[in-house]
Amino acid sequence: MLQFVEPSPELKDDPCAELRSRGLDCTEEVEAARQKAPEGRRILVNGLLAAGLAVLAAAAVVWVPFLEPIRDRFADTDPGWVVAAFVLQLLSVLSFVVALRGAFERRLDWRESFDVGVVEESANVFLPSGGSGGLALGAVILIRSGIPTAFAASRSAVLFLVTSGVSAGALIVFGLLEAANLIPGDAALSATLVPAAIAALILAAVIVLPRVIPQLDPEKGGRIRRAVALAQAWLVGAVSTSVEMVLGRREVLLIAGAIGYYAFDVASMGAAFEALGGGGPALGLFVLAYTIGHAGAIVPLPGSAEGGLVGAFTLYAAPLSLSVGGVLLYRVFHAGVPFLLGALGLADMSRRRVKGGEATVA
Repeated sequence: MLQFVEPSPELKDDPCAELRSRGLDCTEEVEAARQKAPEGRRILVNGLLAAGLAVLAAAAVVWVPFLEPIRDRFADTDPGWVVAAFVLQLLSVLSFVVALRGAFERRLDWRESFDVGVVEESANVFLPSGGSGGLALGAVILIRSGIPTAFAASRSAVLFLVTSGVSAGALIVFGLLEAANLIPGDAALSATLVPAAIAALILAAVIVLPRVIPQLDPEKGGRIRRAVALAQAWLVGAVSTSVEMVLGRREVLLIAGAIGYYAFDVASMGAAFEALGGGGPALGLFVLAYTIGHAGAIVPLPGSAEGGLVGAFTLYAAPLSLSVGGVLLYRVFHAGVPFLLGALGLADMSRRRVKGGEATVA
């Protein structure tokens, strides 16, 4: 049973308020978004597909003759670094829980934040969609548990924007440092400065464009025009709340959790590479390859994230055998830790639902 403290009236984080000021009503659209949220069956199916692909990949590494370099990598695996990869991945998932609690301004207690956060993370792993699939599922869980729809949807969007902003910020910082030769690494400007510039443009566009582009009149046009007007108003509200929480109120849990979520995950992959003998890119290039490679998760197909990561690390001059082996080992923990914790979270939510009935709003 979720115990939720109703947000006070002075909080300006209701995305529907922005819409109502423009003569729009978001009730129907929010309900439609809830209907499109991923269901448990889809997560299970994608999880089974991912497990099947992992088994096939392992079998290929063991039996296919020309994959001998990858087998050699695994033959001398360092157990200490394997344990480190697991622990770092666990810290990454727990950091996401911290960020989630911060995004909801601590109106969920730690146990509730853990349950929702780990379920979201398990969905993110098995629903490739750039991280939005799990957040959509989390918003639906919160809404169905009795949390006000607008608040749940708004703060889930804030969590997505801030965690994505950390990734973009890492591209900008490490891309510029590498381009200026301020940290170790040898790569062309096209592989350092260009990704940083693209990330900066995207970040600026998300923050600025929704405000400077004239608001469309939903009354003049059909359903597409109304949908665009609605999306613009929602984005303005979510971005405003994100900026206010990070720069204005400086919500420590949200900021620290989002950074830890990203940094520990990068470190987990680094530990996986070290477990197989090391020899990957220097730190700055490693961060760039990791961040760019994860863009493959936007493609909603099993294996897209792995393919993107292998391609990115190979592009940044990591040996192919290390890229494939390191990504496979990393994904064992990147998928396994959220899956196990997500199962615990679902079990705990089910147990509390049976014990306490419907959620209450305090």
